[in-house]
Amino acid sequence: MEMPERFLIIGPDRVGDSVLSLPALQLLRQEHPAVEITMTAGPKLEAFWNMCPSIDGFQTLEEKFPNIGKLKQTHYDRVYILSNSFRSAWIPFVAGIPRRIGARGHWRLLLLTEVVHLGSGHQQFEAMSILGVQGDPPAPELRVPPESFQTLERKLVHFPNLGKNRSVLFQALEADTECPMGARPVITILPGAPHDPSRRWPATHFLLLARNLCSALNAVVLLGGGPEDAAVCAEIAATEPGIINLAGETTLAEWAALLKASHCVVGNESGGTHLASALGTPVVGLYGLTDPKKTGPLGKHIVFQKREPQGRNAPRDSDAAARALALIGADEVFMAVRNLLAGLR
Repeated sequence: MEMPERFLIIGPDRVGDSVLSLPALQLLRQEHPAVEITMTAGPKLEAFWNMCPSIDGFQTLEEKFPNIGKLKQTHYDRVYILSNSFRSAWIPFVAGIPRRIGARGHWRLLLLTEVVHLGSGHQQFEAMSILGVQGDPPAPELRVPPESFQTLERKLVHFPNLGKNRSVLFQALEADTECPMGARPVITILPGAPHDPSRRWPATHFLLLARNLCSALNAVVLLGGGPEDAAVCAEIAATEPGIINLAGETTLAEWAALLKASHCVVGNESGGTHLASALGTPVVGLYGLTDPKKTGPLGKHIVFQKREPQGRNAPRDSDAAARALALIGADEVFMAVRNLLAGLR
């Protein structure tokens, strides 16, 4: 019996970039239903890729000592390199994978057998070019494991200051597929952007927004993010007792469950905002100088931007980007959230 072809995909190293590659992966799966597709990326992204139904398996790519021997033993027919680093092209070259497909740059031209020229437009089309797929990109698809909702709920049982919000939040978590709009919406705020300080809306603006959501909409307001976002979330939560701070308290899969159960998510340009959009949750995105036409969320969303974008990338510490973000008012973001929630009723 002839063995199916085996494709290896070297994925990006961030959640947001991984989300933006999902439509291309889904098209690749449609075009090659019998192919065995394996994703490899850093260990922090394993939980993310385990939620992706378009791949058959995940192989951890260790940061310091990648297991090149295992790649050789698997005998992949080709590798698609979505990451743009030199290392991501060097590994399959050393592993002897015969077809190595990726974009030029970072001194890796000689490591590739097929060089893809990336066009302009949204970042999702770059992944489509590398994977060699065409057509209208579908909405990204992720499936949160049911046990993630259960473990998150068990964790929240012992969470301090949950109080009267407990029943509303638990009801949302238990309705994990289609979260019904009850008398009180569940809104998650993501104030962090750990890799890019210039992409953070001011904490004072987030606080004003949270207070408006609590008072005007009687919302259950959550703060989410990873351990690196805990400091800014603690700063916001310290001045408003009604806000529930979950930053750094969840695994990535539990974080996805929380975003899936939310009625709306408000956040900076970050992995969490992109993750929420891939889960079908309406998103309000806050952009400074980076261009949302190139890196904006893919699902139902409203994006705020007050200054002319300067491209896909902005300096990590840009005063101009910070000033542009500060121009976005808490009141107008509140109105956007209210409009998105009205569309869910």
